[in-house]
Formats: sequence, structure tokens, C-alpha cells
Amino acid sequence: MKDVMSSLDISAVTLEMADSLIGKRIDNIYHIIPRTFLIRFRPEAIWLLIEVEKRIHLTKFKYPTPPKPSIFCMTLRKHLLGGKLEKIEQEEFDRIVNLNILTKYGIFHVVAELFRRGNLILIDPENKVRLSMRYARMRDRHLIRNELYKPAPSSGINPLTLTLEQFEKLREIGDEQLLKALTKMISIGPLHAKELLARSELDHESYVRDLNQIQFETLFKSILSIKEQIIRKEYEPAIICDEKDQSLDTTPFPLRIYQDKTRMEFKTYNEAVDEFFSKQTTTAELHKVKKVQDVELARLSRIIEEQKKQKTSLEETVKENREIADTIYLNLHILSEITTLIEKEKVKGTPLQDIENLTNKIATNNKQQIITKILPEEARLNVGQISIHIRHDKNPQQVAKQYYDASKKASQKLKGLQESVNKIEAKLRGVEEETIEKKVIEKIPKRKREKVWYEKFHWFKSSDDFLIMSGKDASTNDLLIRKYLNKDDLVFHAEIQGAPFTIIRTDGKPITPQTIKEAAQATAARSKAWSLNLTAVNVYWVNPDQVETSAPSGEYLGKGQFMIRGKRNYDRGVELKIAIGVREENGNVIFVAGPSSAIEKQAEAYVELVPGRTSSGKLAKKIIEILKVSSRETISERIDRTNLDEVARLIPAGKGEIAIKGKILSL
Repeated sequence: MKDVMSSLDISAVTLEMADSLIGKRIDNIYHIIPRTFLIRFRPEAIWLLIEVEKRIHLTKFKYPTPPKPSIFCMTLRKHLLGGKLEKIEQEEFDRIVNLNILTKYGIFHVVAELFRRGNLILIDPENKVRLSMRYARMRDRHLIRNELYKPAPSSGINPLTLTLEQFEKLREIGDEQLLKALTKMISIGPLHAKELLARSELDHESYVRDLNQIQFETLFKSILSIKEQIIRKEYEPAIICDEKDQSLDTTPFPLRIYQDKTRMEFKTYNEAVDEFFSKQTTTAELHKVKKVQDVELARLSRIIEEQKKQKTSLEETVKENREIADTIYLNLHILSEITTLIEKEKVKGTPLQDIENLTNKIATNNKQQIITKILPEEARLNVGQISIHIRHDKNPQQVAKQYYDASKKASQKLKGLQESVNKIEAKLRGVEEETIEKKVIEKIPKRKREKVWYEKFHWFKSSDDFLIMSGKDASTNDLLIRKYLNKDDLVFHAEIQGAPFTIIRTDGKPITPQTIKEAAQATAARSKAWSLNLTAVNVYWVNPDQVETSAPSGEYLGKGQFMIRGKRNYDRGVELKIAIGVREENGNVIFVAGPSSAIEKQAEAYVELVPGRTSSGKLAKKIIEILKVSSRETISERIDRTNLDEVARLIPAGKGEIAIKGKILSL
């Protein structure tokens, strides 16, 4: 199975990409893993994926984007955002693609080198290297910042421009096998050299010197046939599979060398390559990231385990020393009597065993359970379950103070250790959270769901299954009313400047009171009232024939503005709140937003929002956390950071708070 794109692959996808990308502007750039970049073009949100050393193609798969861009990515953004793609082309027939991007500073070139030890290079309008993933001084060229850019040397003659005169030079290497000679002379790999020989009905182990004139001309015609298929884009894109349906390769058109293999066909070659590589290449890089994280997790876990042992030991020291000191003070009278006796008897020269008997007698007389063992340097007293060591040169009060001091010192160490444990545990939680995200990223990239027409608006289905749509801005307001409003629909608007139009699509069915209520709630939540932190606003609704799309003579209506004639039906004091929920549809995870009464019937789990000041980015993270915990595992495991933007776009006015059972959840 191949793991990099060939020159022919690159030629085919580049010609297709030119049709889709030329004239489009760069909307954003993401550095998703060390060698892989995503470039989003507008206005249609077309995504270009570049994996240095391996591949370049349009992608319809959904990749997670990092929370913070790399310095390299930030530099690319600085120079290229808003720039228009003027040209995208393959350099000769090599594994190099050049993107010409017109910016206000001139034309920049992004050179993607897809060969081994390749690179991603930004060339400025003066043809100097502005940025490179890898700087180097090489035998055939230098890649140094602010020095003139020199392209990588070609790997052979471009087969798309190959002439018969050039091809005649193949005879000069007659001692070579045909396969090796073709790859040495022409910029193609062994696989497509074999295809040329198969089309020419030549043995790839034969030698150049064995070719007769007819065979030589046939071989050249085979090269021309592939050239024509590429240039004319006579593609029948497919993934080639083996007998076990395992993917082996991709081809833009049928190859004779694969005539006995199964083909999985695609509409475009970009789609075929996207499907093939997106399921295998990115995962390897992500495994490396996860391996580093796992090592860090193990290291932090070992530290915490050791710290917990130290903590247990210190806690025991604090407890034991305090218990001994407390026991001394509780039994201070008798212990003082015993130590005084020991001191006197030692002066007399009384044997230690006799002193021991005398001390035990004192304990018995006082009805105390104290067992004394007299040693040359100290007395060891067992008071109940507590063992006390008192040196002969110390009195009980001094010994108690020593134990209290030892307990205090251990307690101070324990406090410092606990602070250290808290810091390490915080680090561990951070790594664990990151690892969870990486595990999600590590899964096969998800193909982007094809959106339906009404998803260009804010939308939801009412409790009674009516489609309700609201404009997102002046343009979509205009589009909603002018193009999608039908004669049986209802039109809603909030009584405040800066509100969307909302319509209930009836499809000829009688509208229910509950649906009207929910449409009013959605209209209120999407109005200016939300950003003003109001709690309620009045909403009215009218029939389509009451909406005037043109202004009276002498007046002007801006884009997305309309005149309302006749009686208005009011829902007064509509409370501002909205629910965001998650559900599964045809294997896809979909986020929906609308009144709680509607969303709770459709969603696996949902969160209710009210006006507030928490930013949509921070709020979206919290919403996703709650929905992941509240959803079934099959849905939860597919909710990840790639959904942040999707959820954030559903939050009215880009801010709010989470309401739980009538209370505001503090973030």
C-alpha cells in the first residue's frame, strides 16, 4: 500500500484543484500536526490539506484544529490571510506544488515539497525565502531566510513535455533494464514505469538495447497516452483494493497493472486521494504525539505516587508525635514521679532491673497501666498503646515539647508537600485532558456532513415538527424573505431594532399554538435584546402578504429590511433563553439550537442558555463538556474540540451564561 503521492497523483489533483481554488481567497490557515497544514478558502469554505513529504489535495474530512497556532502558522497567516490564489501548479512533473497568492504586498509563493526530506516554503514578492520549515545549505541549493529562492533540482524530464527527440536519448543507456532506464530518464516512479511497459506489452526486465524501432515507438505512444489522459482530465478516479477489500493505491484513470483488482470509484481524484490518505497517514503522526503524552503521564503519575507515600508517612509522624506529647501531659504527674525515682536510684547505684521493679510498683500503686524498661541512656515507658522514650537527662515536660516540635515540623512539611501534590495533580489533569483530546483526534478523520439548504440560516424543528428558520445577518435575512418565504408561512420579528426575521415553514399544514410560541422564543433569543442582557422582549408575527420587500417612493430600505403592513399579532414579554443540544442523525453528530421545549424532544442532551457576559469560546467548551457527560457513549465519544466553532456559532450574540434549574452556572 502506498503511503505517499506519486508525481502523477500530484499532477492530477493539482489540475482539479486549479478549477476549484483559483480566484478564491485564503480565509484561515491551521498547523494541525508537525508536518500537516490546512488552508481554508472562501467563500465556499474549501479546505486544502498539505502534508509535507506525502500529499496535497482538497479534503472533505473534518480535522481538529489546535487551540493556539504555531509560530510558523502565525507567520503564514500574517502574510497570506485574505490573499487570492492566482495559480496552483506542479513544478515540472516533480512532487512539488507551487501556490501563487496575490496579497496587498505582492505575489507570495507557497512551495509544498512532497518528496523525502521535503519542506513548506514561503517565498516573498522579491523571490526571497521568507519562511521555511527547514533551513539548510545543500550541495545543489541553499534554503536560507532572506536569501533568493532556488527550486529543488528536477528528478527527470517532464513526461508532459517530453519530445520524441528527447526520448531518443533513452537508447544511450542501452545497458540498463527498461524499468530502471525509464525512471532514471523521466520524472516518474517505478509503478507508472511498469504501467508504460504494460501498455506497450513489454517485459519490465528486458533491456533498452533489446528494443526494436516499433517497440520503441509504441513505448513513446504509451507515454503520450498517459499525457493526454492527464492534460485532458480524462479521469475515472478510484481507490484500488485487493481481494480482501484493503486499499492498495489510488489512480486517476484505470491502469493495466491493476486490471485484476477491485475499484472503488469516486467523482473526483481529489476525493479518492482524500479518502485513501485521510484514513492512514495522519494517524501515524498523532501516535507520536500520544506516545510523548503517555510518557509524561507515566512520569507525573510516578511523582504523585511517591508524594502520596511521603504524605502518608508525614501524616503518621504528625499524629504519632502529637499522641505521645498529649499522653505525656495527661500522665505528667506519675511520669514525673517515675523519672525522679530513676534519677535518685541511679545516683545510689541501684541495678537497672531493681529500678525497673520500683517504677512498675509506682504504676501499680497508682492503678496505671505503665510498663517501664530501664536502659543505660533512657527509660522506655509503654502507657497503654503509646510508647514513650525519656532520656535520663530530660524531664517529661522537655520530652513532651520535643514531640510537639517534631509534630509541628512534620505538619509544616506536610503543608508544603500538599502544595506540591496539588501542582503535580493539576499538571496531570492537564495532560490527561489533552490526551483525551488527542485520542479523539487519533481516530480516523470524520467526513464532513453534507449540509441541507436551510442550514445557511439559524434553524430548528418545532415540537410539532415544523421547520423554523431565522436570518443570521442582513444578507440571510434578505435571502430568507425573498427566496424562501411561501404564502402559507408565518413571519416573526422582535419589537427591537436589530432583530432577525423568522419564518415557520408550514408546507400547507395548520400551525399549532406551541409552534408559534417556539418561533417567538427563537426570534427573541436571536434579537439585539440578547446582547443588551434584557430578560424579555415583545415579538409579533404576520402573514407573508403583509411583508413589503420594496420601500415607498422617497424612502429607502437597507439590505435585509422590509416593511410590515396591517395588523400585527403579539406575544408580549417573551423570555430570552435558548437551548443547545446534540443528537445523532445518519451516523453524524449534529448540534441544534432553539427553545428548550423543542430541543428536549429532539436532542440526546441539551444545555439552556440565558443572556450573559461569558464569551462564546469559553461557553462552547463548557457546553461540550456537559453534553459529553450527558450523552450516550456512542455520541459522547464523537464530540470533540472540532465542534467548538460549530457550538460557538449557535450562541446568540457570541456570549451568554448556562442556566441550570433556574440558576446561572458560574464559569
